[in-house]
Parts: sequence; structure tokens; C-alpha cells
Amino acid sequence: MAGPNLFLLAAPRTGSTQLARWLDSHPAIAMPPVKEPNHFAAHDFPEDYVRRAHLNDVDPARYVARVHRRPAQFAVFRTRQDYEALYQPLGTAWRLDASTSYLPCKLAPELIRDYCATSRIITLTRDPFARALSHYRLARRTGRATGSLRRELDTELHDRMPEGAKYLIRPSAQAEACARVDAVFPSGQVLHLTFEELSVDAGRVLERIAGFLRIDPGGFDMAITARNESLTPRLPALNRFLYSTGLKTMLRRWCPMRLKSTIRDWYFTPCPPGDVSPAEIRALQRALGTE
Repeated sequence: MAGPNLFLLAAPRTGSTQLARWLDSHPAIAMPPVKEPNHFAAHDFPEDYVRRAHLNDVDPARYVARVHRRPAQFAVFRTRQDYEALYQPLGTAWRLDASTSYLPCKLAPELIRDYCATSRIITLTRDPFARALSHYRLARRTGRATGSLRRELDTELHDRMPEGAKYLIRPSAQAEACARVDAVFPSGQVLHLTFEELSVDAGRVLERIAGFLRIDPGGFDMAITARNESLTPRLPALNRFLYSTGLKTMLRRWCPMRLKSTIRDWYFTPCPPGDVSPAEIRALQRALGTE
């Protein structure tokens, strides 16, 4: 089979980008240049929504036709042909799909099982409130969210929107999501991890993964880092314009990595501690059931 047989089912903002990079550094594991191809949750992302929100960092069909493929974070690979073409060059024992859309998706575990029943599944979760707050800050950084936390929360709770657009409450229901995985895959094929234990002792977590996959625990390169912090743009109005017009996606696609890093260091600043009010925090906690 040319496709993946290892899946990192992580809620967004749980450290999946960093963990995926560490996994990819091991000689027995490979990840395609698109970290999140989202094939088994494509139904949660209607094509018109993906187009309006400029979600795709690459055009799947055109991307797999290229000889040289630049790294990208997110795209919705709808066809099996394009999806498997991502993995065709990979000759390792384990081939990784690290799409964060799979854990909150109700159908993804069964679809993955039907695709490859012997797949190994690693879940990665985080305290629901900390995860949702971090995701809101990411949405503000990218320009996806333009309103207050209260407004974003009300929109998700009361407005009709695609499942893939819900980023505060739905991805935070991680206990239910992990239960869906356990109901589909045998316990020997599933490893549950948390952001908190990864933050405290990443080396120990990678040792557990090595044992789970039966690979050399010394094969990971822990010097590799992936920056995906909670930041805020210095010029919010410009940030919203770049996001809404799709220019931000174009810059991500074509800007050289060295220049991109320089722009990023100037363009963003750490989120101030008062970016959300106590009332908004309580509202989010109530919605998550974590008061």
C-alpha cells in the first residue's frame, strides 16, 4: 500500500506540529511535505467554504504533479489518487498522516480503519480550556477570527457553519473523540498521549512511541523545532485584509523560507495577557463544561 499506516490524531493546538516533526526525523518514519492532507475528514470541509476561507496552502492536484514539492501545513486532499500520490515516494516502514481534523471528526476513525485496518493510531490531547484559548489566539493571528472571544463563541454555538469551521468547542471534546477511536481500533494499535506530558518530558514520550512502533528509540532528532506559538499581529487591519483576500495564503506558498521567518519576527508579537476578559473566560469555561 502506498498510503499512510500511522496516524497522529491530535486536537489542534496540542503540539502536533512539533511531535510530527520529531516523528518525521526518525529513519523508520516519514511524513509527506503536506502535514495535514485531511483526506478522511474532507466531508467536513465543503469546497465553497475551503475556497472562501482560503484554507488550502496548495492545490492538491497540481501539487502532486510537481517533481519538487515545497512543505505546506494544510490542504484538503479529496481524491484517493491525489492523497496516495503524496505518500508514493515514501519508502519507510511507517508513513505518517498528522491531520488535526481527524480527531474531532465522527467518521474519520472508521474511514481510516476501512482504509488500513492495521494502522497505528497516536492521539494527542490537551486541557480543553487551554486548547480552546490557544486556538482562539491562533485564529486572531491568522485573521480567521476578527471578533472578540465572546463573539466567536456565540457564532460557533448559534450560527450554522461547516463542521470544519468550528474551532472552539468541537475540537475540545477530546474525551468523546478518543472514545470513538477506542471503539474502532484494538487497544494494541492505539497510544494516547497528552500535550502536558509532552511538554514535561518529550524524551520519555518519544521512548513510549518507539516502543509502540517497535523502532529504535534513539532515532529521533530532538533538535528539530517547529514554531507555532500563540502570537498576535502588530497590524490587525492589514492582517484581516491579507486573510480575507487570500493574499496571506499566496505569501505562504511563494515566499522563501528565510524571508518568511524575517517577516514573521517583525509582523507578530506575543499575545498580551489581557487579550480576553474574565467574563469571556467564564463563558468559554461554561461552554466547555470546565467551570
